[in-house]
Amino acid sequence: MEIFSAEVRMVLCEKTMKKNISIILAPFSIGGPNNAAKDGPQALMSNNVDDDLKELGFNVKIIRPPKNLGTLAHKHINTLTHKHISTIKNIDSIVKINNWLSTTIASEIKNDSIPLTIGGDHSLAIGTITGTSDALGNIGVLWIDRHFDAHSPKNTPSWRAHGMPVAVLAANKNYDLHPDFQNLLSIGKSNRLPKVKPENFVQIAIGEKSHIKPNTKWYSMEYIDNVGIKKVIDEALNYLLKRVKHVYIAWDIDSMNVTGTGTSGDSQLTLREGLVIAREINKKIRLANRLAGFEIMEVAPKLERKDLRGQTVDWAIQLVTTCFGGNLFNNLSRLKRNIHV
Repeated sequence: MEIFSAEVRMVLCEKTMKKNISIILAPFSIGGPNNAAKDGPQALMSNNVDDDLKELGFNVKIIRPPKNLGTLAHKHINTLTHKHISTIKNIDSIVKINNWLSTTIASEIKNDSIPLTIGGDHSLAIGTITGTSDALGNIGVLWIDRHFDAHSPKNTPSWRAHGMPVAVLAANKNYDLHPDFQNLLSIGKSNRLPKVKPENFVQIAIGEKSHIKPNTKWYSMEYIDNVGIKKVIDEALNYLLKRVKHVYIAWDIDSMNVTGTGTSGDSQLTLREGLVIAREINKKIRLANRLAGFEIMEVAPKLERKDLRGQTVDWAIQLVTTCFGGNLFNNLSRLKRNIHV
């Protein structure tokens, strides 16, 4: 016999739902091939993503990097030392930044706040997801990205850390014994490896043709085109929610059909498909109090086609706010704003 109706359960859930969001600004691109993605946090903040979340009823806290890391945000990749081809580029700085992210995110979660990280290149996911795992233990990850990001020193074509986060997060101690990779594994407070079990990783919107495929559950763009995004996101979320209590959302904007990112093209997710994913995240994860954290990465306005200027930031903000319950009826001021980049 059902004690509460679906409507009553929703009201009870709304009353106990987390209403604190910590926006963590991570303007770093040193894990990638250029410095374009460092502009992502400023672009979203200057277009009032924090005000949108406040309008949705959240208490919003803004966290910026400490001064000793802030200088790295303004350095171009080519000004940083890379002495030898068999080392991960800028490894020392990447470890420092990700340790800060990991510590900060674990602290915010323990203070009953949902971390929302705005990057930045996707090497930052090593720190964001490590911190989440340190705070919550066994988590699931929904990874929305054009790329597997599963290289390591034993198979990397570029020696750039932005292509390695999934490999680091899902690896055991012996996966790759290269000292730089071992340094990435050491990020965070916990010694538990893997940081996320490979079977608790679901990757959506894979558009690259790579010989390096991780031992995760993944969906290619070709498969999404064949069966539809609603079927894929329902299957992906149901799979994760049966395995773990909390799910972390890692969203790389290059999964979308935008040009303001490092790898752009017209074969990725449309805005409508992205919003279907976002609405399901809100309904099945956030409203159920099972959202571990969220990140939006690789927004790079300076790379955007001039005739599409502003589109990437606009889409990114729509995806973020929709994941947190936004729509045209409760976020009306968004309709009155123009995107400025």
